[in-house]
Amino acid sequence: MSRSKPIVGMWFTLIALSVAISMTGFTPQAYEPLFGMWPTAVVVWLIVALFFDWVVQSTGLGAVQVAVILALTQILGLEVGGVMMEGMAFGDALITAGFKMLFWVFPGGVYSWLSD
Repeated sequence: MSRSKPIVGMWFTLIALSVAISMTGFTPQAYEPLFGMWPTAVVVWLIVALFFDWVVQSTGLGAVQVAVILALTQILGLEVGGVMMEGMAFGDALITAGFKMLFWVFPGGVYSWLSD
């Protein structure tokens, strides 16, 4: 049960970040989530938090280190590829990369803080 507190803490942090970002107007184009916007977000962030816990437990690395690795992996695969192969605007790629870092590192820090 000692791992449930950091998992739940990370999950709530991801949900809080989603709510905060949704109020800023930095939202993608219109789409139709599977269960509606917020129920889908809750389910997706729970899956992400459980995956993150599995990676931390499997590798033995620190939570923030895992968060940075996962964020950089996404950035290299999507933003760098988008700029170099799809003509994505560099500024848009930087903004998206910043949000990816925020959505991995901040909740990873909460996970680390609650793991003690």
